[in-house]
Amino acid sequence: MIDTVLFDLDGTLLGMDYNDFEDKYFNLLANKFTKYGEPEKLIQTIWDATIYMVKKADGKSFNNERFFKRFNTLIEPIKHDIYLNGFLDFYDNEYDMIKDATFKMEYMIEAVRILKDKGYNVIIATNPLFPEVAILKRIDWAGFSHKDFSFITNFEICRYCKPNIKFYYEISEKINKKPEQCLMVGNDMLEDMIAKETGMKTYLINDCIIKREKFYEPDYKSESEGFLRFVENLPIV
Repeated sequence: MIDTVLFDLDGTLLGMDYNDFEDKYFNLLANKFTKYGEPEKLIQTIWDATIYMVKKADGKSFNNERFFKRFNTLIEPIKHDIYLNGFLDFYDNEYDMIKDATFKMEYMIEAVRILKDKGYNVIIATNPLFPEVAILKRIDWAGFSHKDFSFITNFEICRYCKPNIKFYYEISEKINKKPEQCLMVGNDMLEDMIAKETGMKTYLINDCIIKREKFYEPDYKSESEGFLRFVENLPIV
């Protein structure tokens, strides 16, 4: 029996214009470090380190360790602490300026409330490309408290990224649940729906859908309003 619901965050619980969000994110981040180097070079360095983090998962290192292992090889050693402290300050301050590229999804807010009332274990299974502080802020922008969720992925505590199927096995182990007990809810036809390969059921939210050339057919799909109706009909755990 399913007793645990995993939610992607961006585009699933938090509505967003992806292009607007990405543009604002990198523009603000580049401006933060303008005096330390060319903005375009910094953005490329961040992308390079992110790709390394995603592709070089070894099951031992945490995502943030791999990110900075690569990032630090691409910048001058004297700037390592400058960038690390700058990133932390960025998420504490400038990051909030990106909020207007997002919007609350009221049906999803109500769906999470009902799931909790019915006794389901509710998890945030966002792609752990960001530090905890950034993810907690986006949870807040979406109209939730971090206390609404019993487990939240981030790049300090996860060893894999989507669409690596081991990401979902890792979560299952951390929350002590079998995949068959879980429903993965997301808007990405590859990165979220691949969870079905573990034995999880999957639900595709279409409001901010991300289509891929390679994809997995979900067990269920609808707009967020349809998901609310689905949740209303679920049994009490």
